[in-house]
Amino acid sequence: MSNTPKLLLPYLATGQAQKETTHNDALNDLDFLAQASVINRTTNMPPGSPATGDSYLVGSAPTGAWTGQANYITAYFSGWRSKAPQTGWTVWSVADARLYYYSGTAWATLATPFLQATTTYDPPSLATGATTQSADVAVSGAALGDFVQVAAPYDLQGIVATGFVRAAGQVRIVLHNPTAGAIDLASGTWAVRVQKA
Repeated sequence: MSNTPKLLLPYLATGQAQKETTHNDALNDLDFLAQASVINRTTNMPPGSPATGDSYLVGSAPTGAWTGQANYITAYFSGWRSKAPQTGWTVWSVADARLYYYSGTAWATLATPFLQATTTYDPPSLATGATTQSADVAVSGAALGDFVQVAAPYDLQGIVATGFVRAAGQVRIVLHNPTAGAIDLASGTWAVRVQKA
């Protein structure tokens, strides 16, 4: 039986019995390959109790049911279904919040994504030379070492606004007043953007 050239989905044969089985298998393959999103890209051993549709990029030293399938994309549908990647395939890895592409020999980072969040923040009055930090701002996927940008909802009147990742998924806004007088900023909706390192 022949397959489609790119996703290797099986064609139905003329007069084939149980065509629904072939068709449903192709739908399952399409389900995990189109707009591909995987739990992570480094797992080498199949999980013991996967949920239907759980998908992974197989790591570099696979074992068990994945033996011999390094770099494959695999998903669970009443058993593991694996596909050898083709050059140019892309996949989102949920574990590290990055988009990867297959170069023909390995998975590589396609782009550095931005993670964004907003928070209502009412900074205290800042005296000359004073610095303050906001409470934690939840930014899913942020990790220590990532870059942080901060956007205020108004003129900062000379206050310098920066940010940093304090812990996994937690960002803080830092305000410093280098001016010659105290500044009291109003409450507003601030934006933070995290760029993966």
